[in-house]
Amino acid sequence: MKFRANLILSVFLLVVTPIVITSLVTMEAADRALQAQNLKTGYPLSLEKIEIARLRENIVYIVIIGTVVSLTGAGIFTSELSGSVNKIKQGLDNLSHDANTAIDVQRGIMGEIATSINQLAEKLRETRSHRDALLECSPNGIITIDKFGKIILFNPAASSLSGIPPGTALGANYQEIGLPPALVRPLAAALTKQPTDMTKEEIISRPDGNSIAVAISTSSLHDEEETVGALAIIIDLREKRLLEAQVLRANRLAGLGELAAGIAHEIRNPLTAVKGYSQVLDDELELDDPRREYTAVIVKEVNRLDRIVQGLLDFARPSASRFELVNLNQIIEETLVLIAKPAFKHRIELRKEYGEKVLAEVDKDQIKQILLNLFINAGQAIQDQGTIRIVTEQKEEQAVIRIIDSGPGISQAIIDKLFDPFFTTKEEGTGLGLAIAHQLIELHGGKIEIHSRLNAGTEFKLILPLRQGSDLNV
Repeated sequence: MKFRANLILSVFLLVVTPIVITSLVTMEAADRALQAQNLKTGYPLSLEKIEIARLRENIVYIVIIGTVVSLTGAGIFTSELSGSVNKIKQGLDNLSHDANTAIDVQRGIMGEIATSINQLAEKLRETRSHRDALLECSPNGIITIDKFGKIILFNPAASSLSGIPPGTALGANYQEIGLPPALVRPLAAALTKQPTDMTKEEIISRPDGNSIAVAISTSSLHDEEETVGALAIIIDLREKRLLEAQVLRANRLAGLGELAAGIAHEIRNPLTAVKGYSQVLDDELELDDPRREYTAVIVKEVNRLDRIVQGLLDFARPSASRFELVNLNQIIEETLVLIAKPAFKHRIELRKEYGEKVLAEVDKDQIKQILLNLFINAGQAIQDQGTIRIVTEQKEEQAVIRIIDSGPGISQAIIDKLFDPFFTTKEEGTGLGLAIAHQLIELHGGKIEIHSRLNAGTEFKLILPLRQGSDLNV
């Protein structure tokens, strides 16, 4: 606005004013010339003719001044219009690189155009924001490639499932970044419009050596005339497979529990008779009779069978839980007293990393039974010298106990069977300790996770709800 006013003022000062002054001076000179002519010719001009002559001269000067003013106004308008158009053009160029760019709003019709463009850009930003949030938060992996195989989209879930960082994937060819063959094949088929299964379950191997179960769905991306790319959606099936395994295991253990209860009762009665008669025979033998060794072996083995039978009963029909709000750190300390033998202390260093007041509603006796079994197993896993770390913490609505040993680790094949009844790697083990521990932790609405690497130790992670009856978000 200031520039335009200055321009108009300059035009008047430099152009219009000189013309006006010149016209006045010229008109005065013309009057004198007419008067001189009158005196010379002796024929005076009438006032009417003099006014007509002056009017003609005024019209000429008015036309000249109007033309100059019109040209000046047209120049000013054209300059402003050109400036507004250039600003909008520059703003559109900036928008193509940065969606957050706003065009300076101008007056008049160009200002309305700029405002409309800014409103459209705002809607596009909102749409892009929603799209990005959807892709970022989606639990499913989403990959898109163009017709040349270059990866255009690779969301965080795709990175997590494939094990390939997004920075490595974006812009690279999908066949050259180490994607699992089970994913490369359907993408290649989608690019060439070959018929593919709508959704296919696969086991994919990631670069870190781990394998996971996924469902892969692929489709072609095309416009009206040709294929412009391909889309792959990867669905994580680990949770589904875990739930299926839990249901199968629960059904299997339910039948096994009923069978175990019946067998336990049938075995316990003969065992009682065998033990009783062995003790009678032992009492009738002389103190130096070598046959007393046989009766001692019989009693020892009967006691061992009785422990197995009791384990079967505990597994088949665990005692009712009596929940109360307790400090888990205190329960751990009370359990450690039971294994605090000199031999244990000499070989193993305990490292306690307790959270402050980790409180949860649990059955104290059942939690002690679980912890005792895990502490003994951790101690037995350490052959010579080693450490056991005990970490407790409270996370939102969960209490977590982690028991980490420095033993040789456990292979995945063994981990898959650890909670199965009667599975054991110990010569004298019954294979019921961890099965009962798993059952008791489920009675609390929690779960046990195992993380182990060969020659790098094992971690047992107990996850418990803080309150019974609340949902466990694990």
